[in-house]
Amino acid sequence: MVTERGLVVVAPDEGREVVRLNGERTVIKAGREATCGAYAVRENGAPPGYASVPLHIHRSAEEAFYVLSGRLAVQAGGVRVDVEAGSFALVPRGMVHALANPGAEPVRWLTLISPADRSEWVEAEHELLLASDGEPDPDALAAIHRRYGLEIVGPPPRW
Repeated sequence: MVTERGLVVVAPDEGREVVRLNGERTVIKAGREATCGAYAVRENGAPPGYASVPLHIHRSAEEAFYVLSGRLAVQAGGVRVDVEAGSFALVPRGMVHALANPGAEPVRWLTLISPADRSEWVEAEHELLLASDGEPDPDALAAIHRRYGLEIVGPPPRW
């Protein structure tokens, strides 16, 4: 909700849920319009054993994670850190990274991406997945990633 004075409030049950290529749960809470392009906020969740995010780079965006519950494994710059609830991790532009939940409990986290337009690959992937019954054309997927400065550089790490 945006008030007449510009205050943005998104309730727990609000936001746009999108289908993800790697199976995590993602709800877009705020994007380019709500933040005047400064950043985007997504709420994410992953079940125990989730480890399918490939190694990737955001060439023109920072990506940050604030863990709400559980533990999020973050591999960035060749280092693995288990980020516990209440903790924040920032991956600078151009740093190779991947995420996982190798634990026995679900994990929930907020993802912040700056600038906001660099996060819109998630929506583009969503549309492609819906149009292709979950089996996207690899070239179309690569074109989306290029458009938003995202580069897949390897398979998911062995967690």
